[in-house]
Amino acid sequence: MVSARPKTVLIVDDEPQNCSLLTALLLPEGYVTRTATSGELALAAVAEQAPDLILLDVMMPGLDGYRVASILKADPATAAIPIIMVSALSDRDARLSGLNSGAEDFLTKPIDRAELWLRARNLLRLKELSDALHDQGAALEQQVRSRTDDLHHLAHYDSLTGLPNRGLFLETLEKTLVLGAKRDCTVAALFIDIDHFKNVNDTRGHAFGDELLRQFGHRLTGCVRIRDTVGRLGGDEFGLILMVPDGPDQAVRVAATVLESLNEPFDLYGNDVTVSASIGISLSPDDAADPEDLMRHADTAMYQAKGTGRNAFRFFTAQMNAEIHARLELEAALRLAVDAGDFRLHYQPKVRLTTGKVCGLEALLRWERPGLGLVSPLDFVPALEATGLIVGVGAWVIDEACRQVREWSLSPIGALPISVNVSGRQFQEGDLVADVARALDTHSVPAHLLELELTESMLMANTEQTIATLHELKAIGVKISVDDFGTGYSSLAYLKRFPVDTLKIDRAFVRDITTSPDDAAIALAIIRMAHSLKLDVVAEGVEDAAQLAYLRRHHCDQIQGFFFSRPLPAPEVDALLRRGAGITTGHDPQQPHDTLLLYGAEPVGLAAMRAVLTGDGYRVLAAATLDEGLELLALHPVQVIVCDQPSAANGGAAYLDLVRDLHPSVLRIVVAGSGDVEAMTHAINRSAIHRYYTDPWDVELLRADVRDAFRQYWLGHEEPARVGLLSPRTDPLSLRGPSPAHARLPGQVPSPR
Repeated sequence: MVSARPKTVLIVDDEPQNCSLLTALLLPEGYVTRTATSGELALAAVAEQAPDLILLDVMMPGLDGYRVASILKADPATAAIPIIMVSALSDRDARLSGLNSGAEDFLTKPIDRAELWLRARNLLRLKELSDALHDQGAALEQQVRSRTDDLHHLAHYDSLTGLPNRGLFLETLEKTLVLGAKRDCTVAALFIDIDHFKNVNDTRGHAFGDELLRQFGHRLTGCVRIRDTVGRLGGDEFGLILMVPDGPDQAVRVAATVLESLNEPFDLYGNDVTVSASIGISLSPDDAADPEDLMRHADTAMYQAKGTGRNAFRFFTAQMNAEIHARLELEAALRLAVDAGDFRLHYQPKVRLTTGKVCGLEALLRWERPGLGLVSPLDFVPALEATGLIVGVGAWVIDEACRQVREWSLSPIGALPISVNVSGRQFQEGDLVADVARALDTHSVPAHLLELELTESMLMANTEQTIATLHELKAIGVKISVDDFGTGYSSLAYLKRFPVDTLKIDRAFVRDITTSPDDAAIALAIIRMAHSLKLDVVAEGVEDAAQLAYLRRHHCDQIQGFFFSRPLPAPEVDALLRRGAGITTGHDPQQPHDTLLLYGAEPVGLAAMRAVLTGDGYRVLAAATLDEGLELLALHPVQVIVCDQPSAANGGAAYLDLVRDLHPSVLRIVVAGSGDVEAMTHAINRSAIHRYYTDPWDVELLRADVRDAFRQYWLGHEEPARVGLLSPRTDPLSLRGPSPAHARLPGQVPSPR
């Protein structure tokens, strides 16, 4: 007996050690392996000799795994090669991106040997069965085309439409059910009846009716894959047999396609005739395993569709019918809501912990459905995503948020930044940059007052395109925030490449931050990492005073949650802001206060700085002479100094030198005259400054630099949190695997600008 040919596996990974590991894992199972270290080399290897299976890494330079899979699946010559995506990403959106690109399966690093063997074996078996089904369908199609005059054809095919007749249809259905049982795959049977077909025969004659049936059968064939079966069951009744490995939704898509195809009139001897159809759907093995029973149930469901007004489809299962009906009804209501402008924005305040004041708001989409009241975003936002309506709605949200920013900026409330959530489809399919630019221009809003919130999974999908789009947005001047940080696979390597301003700690880690060492360790690691990268941190879902105090003590920048305010309509937010609502700073006498020293002889400049920085919650001291400045440093625990005009005339240069020698841990920021080259050179060469810039100074830049200086100071002087070390099980920040238990996120002193 001749043994079967060994199966060939192509391993694609840009890291040679990963290729070697997978080769070693597959060798005991008798697979022949080939390797490629890039997407381009992988395509070349497949073109040279097609493998039986491909193990494809997701993240690679050049063509990433998603693109390689899409190219292979788009080519009929390579579309049948099964692909297993191999990635360190484990979140749901990453898996869906892989499957959407055409991959049949997904493995998460580190690879389990037994799981790899089983998945490879099962996919290869499924490929053999799929090939057999494909061959069977191709053979049937060939038989239809080449043997029209054969007696066998007359016995099994409808003479009017050329489609399988009822006998062959049921025979094919029986074979498909057997194959579906072997593959553990659902089979869908669709029973289709033309609505009011008798009227065509009665008013236009049987010749018109026959021509309609011929064209109807042809149109049905165009709605399905070549491997599916279309048959004429008799009269104006037709049937479809579908293999639906994706479940009932795939049958829904085919039924919807059939109904949509009937919107185009039929040309019957120069006359346009429009008809509709009613469709019943039954599923095996859920509804029946016998061909006759399955078609009878589909027939029953078809009459249910006729009873609800025709031009519709129904499932035999009552519960499934209810779910499908509710979903279709929701989608229809959402389309009406978009046309009618029924959406609203509510706003949840964000509070800066150093001041206790509202420092911004998050815009949240709300829908009050007529007759039902407010609908939970968890119910309607996924439907907006699924239908693609989110692209237009998202553009409206950005415009409305900018309009609200403008309205408040012209009121006593003043300008407050508003953050807007951006969906994955809006980011990938819409023109986000154009939407943002148009909204800012229409409402004359400074770009830094608009912040866009994106999830980790969105950032990690199509990384190069994402980075390019984010840089375009940053060039406009908007802020970028990463929402729900820590819930996905947080890649530090990529995070450093993204032009991000803010990280938002997901509420899942805040909920038990005072009682769970694991959650506390993750939250504090995110805070320290963000501050090391000079990013703001917002904690979501803060609901009690203990959470607030813990986050403040560990230098979280902002909080958001029900403890301060739930999301509110704009008028209620307006009233809250006009009252000046906030939270007490709650400074703990045992904890050092953020203390800032202003040094300089120019009273107007110092007064302006003091007014700006006092409002940010710092204790601000001021000195005009060298002796006064040294005395204040001796009396108070100062962390940051801002020195205005450090020239020889006011002793500023000498003061900076003394601060460097006497108080080396104090961070120094220098503001010098635009032409004071000597002072700038001295400060940079001798005084080890944290920041340096020239007049006229920018208010927002000064505030951001001072805030960053305090972060850097506390990163170097804060005591380690007493919550235990991060364990590999709970560490969301590891890139390739568990980090060493002693690993720390180092502080980083920025270079002068």
